[in-house]
Amino acid sequence: MSSLLKLATDLEQKSREQQQSTEKMLKAAFSGHEKSVSEALNSSLSRISDAISAHEKGMAEAMQSNRLSVMRMVGRTWLTITLVSGLLFASLSGVLWYQGSLIASNLAEIDRQNAALSKLNVKTWGVEFREGTNGRYLLLPKGTEADTNWTIDKRRAVKLVKE
Repeated sequence: MSSLLKLATDLEQKSREQQQSTEKMLKAAFSGHEKSVSEALNSSLSRISDAISAHEKGMAEAMQSNRLSVMRMVGRTWLTITLVSGLLFASLSGVLWYQGSLIASNLAEIDRQNAALSKLNVKTWGVEFREGTNGRYLLLPKGTEADTNWTIDKRRAVKLVKE
């Protein structure tokens, strides 16, 4: 029995040694694996950080370029609005000036025609000519009568006599 006990203790001893050897081997393997995974993660982290930085830099440049484009577009739009407003103001001012000059010339023509009408009324002593459905008539001024027994140059004439 003592040999069996010795065999069991030897087996237990070998098992412990083998366990310790396996632990050391696994620790070494896991340590190397952990190191390579850690390096891979750090490398990935560095690449991702570099990519994010490059993307942020690119986005910042794109935003700056877009901001400048928008500012140029807004400037052009306001310039266009200002020019169109100026042209519209100038053309409307021209139209108003032209219409004002037409109105002034029409008023002057009306004044000339009223003066001519006044002269004609003085020369015709207020006699008016009218045409109706029954024929043509001469209207005598108020306070006058017609004397129809006259001829001038062998034509019948009407003499106006005050009442």
